[in-house]
Amino acid sequence: MNKPLSEKEKLLTMLTEIYDQLEELESVLEASFSDLRYSLNQEEQEKLTIPVQKLSAIEKKIENPSVTQGILDEYTENNQVAKALKLELGF
Repeated sequence: MNKPLSEKEKLLTMLTEIYDQLEELESVLEASFSDLRYSLNQEEQEKLTIPVQKLSAIEKKIENPSVTQGILDEYTENNQVAKALKLELGF
């Protein structure tokens, strides 16, 4: 009867060791994924910096009436050229 109990103890010891290893692995993975999340977040923040700066520049241009008028004049000029081209191509 001692032999089956000994086998159970061995099995229990092995399972305990596996459990301890899994706990250690979990903590290592958690730290690794935490670092990865941080680096990905930093990378995305850097990617967003340029568009934010461009939007700020556009907003400043819109707030300045002389620049806005220049943009409208340029658009109107380009639009008239396009209409003239349409008329030429139409006949």
